[in-house]
Amino acid sequence: MAVKTKTEMKELTNDQLVAYLDKLPYSTFAGYVDADTKVRYFLAKFGVQFAKEVKGSGLFLSAVIPMSMIESFYGRSNIFMNGNNFGGVRYNKAIHPDFYQSSTGKWAKWSNYEEGIKGYIGNLKSKRYENARKNAKSPEEQILLIHDAGYDPLTTRKVYLGKMQGNVNRVRKILGFGRIE
Repeated sequence: MAVKTKTEMKELTNDQLVAYLDKLPYSTFAGYVDADTKVRYFLAKFGVQFAKEVKGSGLFLSAVIPMSMIESFYGRSNIFMNGNNFGGVRYNKAIHPDFYQSSTGKWAKWSNYEEGIKGYIGNLKSKRYENARKNAKSPEEQILLIHDAGYDPLTTRKVYLGKMQGNVNRVRKILGFGRIE
């Protein structure tokens, strides 16, 4: 399969883009596809379900989608591919139906991506992240408050937000809104 240019990918409909990128090997997707196209792909493939799950939750769509993009490498990471796990959610037998075992531990596993999104957003709706849902005034502030509540404790808050900022801006530009009430 010939790899399309950024201009050629821009001309594809969302459905065509998803079909095309789904066929690319991981290494080509990772190394060749630009960030704008990866964001468009992720939103076209999963955006409606994310919007449905965050509605009325106090979560900014333009915060949780970029977090999920990074955590799941745009729905292409091993944890996602083997467990429909969008957020690097660790397995807890009291909460999760199944798990995926990797070299780095046990990860929550869901039967399909819709259930994976529900599980990921359900995690962010927990009491642990209540302050972030209630008090954040922007996607960036919400990401920092989620981090401060214990999400990704191995990364400093500045670095964590830095990993997200480009995609926060891309998602914001495409969607044009934050919270869905």
